[in-house]
Amino acid sequence: MPYEFAENEFELEPEASSAHSGGPPGKLTGIGILDPPVPPRRPPGPIPALPASLFLRILGGLLLLGLTAGILFSLFAKR
Repeated sequence: MPYEFAENEFELEPEASSAHSGGPPGKLTGIGILDPPVPPRRPPGPIPALPASLFLRILGGLLLLGLTAGILFSLFAKR
């Protein structure tokens, strides 16, 4: 089926946006996104830390020390 081009009798003319609304176009501002009208609320006090016993702190330190020693030994080990 061949395509037949039919020209329209009329063409749309470009119009200014103020012709539709009767006034100038509105300016879009980003207020509220980067500059909120109200500052965010702060928490009532400092964030409480989780209590860790001395035993868990020593165990964590020894674990980090062991990992560091293992990495150093694996880097400088003779093959």
